[in-house]
This record gives sequence, structure tokens and C-alpha cells, in this order.
Amino acid sequence: MQPPGAPAPLAEWWQRLVARIIDGVIFGIANWVIGLVFGAILLVGYNSATGTTTGFLGYPAYNAIIAVVMTAVYVAYEFFMTKMSGQTVGKMVMGIKIVPTGTMLPPGGLPNDVALKRAGGTWGGYILGIIPWVGALLGGIAVALNGASQLWDKPLQQTFADKFSNTVVVKIK
Repeated sequence: MQPPGAPAPLAEWWQRLVARIIDGVIFGIANWVIGLVFGAILLVGYNSATGTTTGFLGYPAYNAIIAVVMTAVYVAYEFFMTKMSGQTVGKMVMGIKIVPTGTMLPPGGLPNDVALKRAGGTWGGYILGIIPWVGALLGGIAVALNGASQLWDKPLQQTFADKFSNTVVVKIK
């Protein structure tokens, strides 16, 4: 049974989790490549024993740049994928889709404003990584809290980002 406002049966929490894990593998690869490139350009050399760099940027500045770039990459990935089809790669594999609340199941993706709101709400917490020493932890907590918020939301099982963008995640397979 689908609750009022959902155009199809809602995705299960574990389907959404597995979809995020699949997307996380993609993000991990992107993060590794971008970290290598930026490390080669910005750090030049890092002495782990002393915690110093021999390049023209210190480690906190490097982390702040990486936080901004990776947040932009995560938001852009989510935005473009959901704008085109309402699905990320992980959601495609799991047979689930993001759709506007209270509408018929649309054939394509989300409108630009909805996709951007949801992408920013989902991954925007990572921008906290610009705060030296604790930012990455705080950003991770913010993103995880958003993902977990579906577990206590009833009846639509919306995350904070879903509520902000007025969307739900439904099964399409």
C-alpha cells in the first residue's frame, strides 16, 4: 500500500542504503583521483612525521579546497543524474527513483530547482569540511543524519533533503 502523496510504492530503507553505497563507490574513486591531482599540484610534499608540507599550501588549506571541490562534485553528480532521470547510478541498479510528492510518476527526471534543492540538501553538509580538524567529521555526521532521517519520518519516509525539495523515493521495478 502506498501512502497519500506517493505516486508509487515507497522504496525500502535498505534499497536506498544500497543505492548510496553504490554511489559511494563512485564517489570514492572520484575522491581518490581528485585527491591525487590536487595533492600533486598543491601539496608537493607532505611530511607525516612533522605534519608539515613543502609546497605552497598547508594541510588545512588543502583540506578546505578538497572539501569545496568534492562537495561540488557530489552535488553536481546528484543534480545532473536526478535532473535527467530521477535516479543516480545506485538508484538505477536498485530500481528506485526520486519523484515529486503528490504527482503522477513522471517519465523523466526532476525539474532543475527540485533536483538542485535535493542534491544540495543531500550532500551540502560536506562543505563543513572547510572547518580545520573537525569539519570532515561534522560534514559526515550531517550527511549521515540526513540519510538516516527517513527512518523516523512517517508516512512518506522522507529525508530532510526530500522534505526540503518535496520529493519521495519510490520503487519502479
